[in-house]
Amino acid sequence: MKAFEPAIIVTRPTGQARRLIELMQAATQAIYPSVQIISLPLLTIVPKNDSELLTKLRNALQQATLIIFVSPNAIECTMRAIDDSNSSWDQLLAAKARIGVVGQSSQEALIRHGVDQKSILVPAQDESDSDGLWKVLHATIHDWSTESVLIIKGEGGRETLIERLGTVGATVELVSIYSRIPLDPASPLWQSYAETQPQHTLWTLTSSEAVRHLGERCKALNRSPKIMIENSHALCSHSNIANAARQIGFTNILVCEPRDESISQSAAVWLTEQVKRSPSLREDDR
Repeated sequence: MKAFEPAIIVTRPTGQARRLIELMQAATQAIYPSVQIISLPLLTIVPKNDSELLTKLRNALQQATLIIFVSPNAIECTMRAIDDSNSSWDQLLAAKARIGVVGQSSQEALIRHGVDQKSILVPAQDESDSDGLWKVLHATIHDWSTESVLIIKGEGGRETLIERLGTVGATVELVSIYSRIPLDPASPLWQSYAETQPQHTLWTLTSSEAVRHLGERCKALNRSPKIMIENSHALCSHSNIANAARQIGFTNILVCEPRDESISQSAAVWLTEQVKRSPSLREDDR
């Protein structure tokens, strides 16, 4: 019987994956110390910082009454761009401007950058998406005709939120502050999955776009070698991501809250179940 070799694959971009990997290592050490925790960044975040964009961003921040960040990536890239332009967040922000974010990870990122938590509008943990943010915005803002909304995002996405803001009469400006580059099919990092046991492998999935890229990669590989996601497990940080995972072939799907602590704790619970179910695992292997 083949030895029990569980693996957890972290699919976040490299910089964002570091803290999650550290939390997972801490959470799984006492359960099964030899579990593999593999970094497979399905997307790379590339900030935009050309002079034309920086000027557009500065002007938009100064005029906006509501600033919406669609992700922690948007926040980090914006703060970097502000630094590159020799400005500060407080200098650029209009008086009494409010900030909207899609989830609590973005809220935490803003707080780390010194933004007052009272100025941040954020949906409940179980509604961390565009619909959830819209509920909060709709309940808070009653006269949209006076609102100048700046949405800071990556390329593509969030069409529903943009459409809703347009229908209520808000003035909306978009700034795409970063690009997402899929992991090169020729990258040796794909080999990191080749030696894992699919039935004992957990994919942590935190981006629908990354999931779609994984699906395209699976189609391209066919069976030489096949990434057998249908036999693996998926841990998704949102129901929309779970739906995307189901569409590309995952059948063993778990859903958790998007915070790093929740993802790492859920991965530890999954590993505990794997250890319990493994017939090849002797007591002294634990």
